[in-house]
Amino acid sequence: MGRVGRSFGVKGYCRLIPYSGNPRRFIDDIGCTFILKSPRARFAGEVHRFQLEGIKEQDQALLLKWKGIDSPEEVKKFSGWDIYWDGPDDWVPDESGEIRIDQLIGLAVIDCETLVRVGMVSDFYERSGQDLLSIKTSNGEVLCPFVEYLVPHVNMSDGEVHVRWSVVGTSV
Repeated sequence: MGRVGRSFGVKGYCRLIPYSGNPRRFIDDIGCTFILKSPRARFAGEVHRFQLEGIKEQDQALLLKWKGIDSPEEVKKFSGWDIYWDGPDDWVPDESGEIRIDQLIGLAVIDCETLVRVGMVSDFYERSGQDLLSIKTSNGEVLCPFVEYLVPHVNMSDGEVHVRWSVVGTSV
């Protein structure tokens, strides 16, 4: 959803660095719980849950106040951490063929030109510009932008994600 930016003021507010095109969505989420996850959380398990206590608008930026974080020093501990929704996932695809990126984890990655299996989707990264698929191969991780040109076909029933490996796999 976003990332914790630097602190603002002395009461524990932080700047929001949004990942979505609608950062104002946080305004309706006061009182809700969010997960703050360290960029190193994959390795160290650094995850905290905080309730969104307040929001201010300052020079076209949103400032967030987390319950229990009451000073600039406490905000600094979480600066750069990713913000995730902690509630139930209530997003439902509008169209029957639409899928969520998290549904691709565990699917086989197939080179769409040779139809050879080249790896497996092991994770994903949500970014403001475009989402990235993390593909586990025999040579390590390959990141693939999740765009139609590079991922022209997903077959959920066969458990396959077809990728233009001649473009994506060149870094392996």
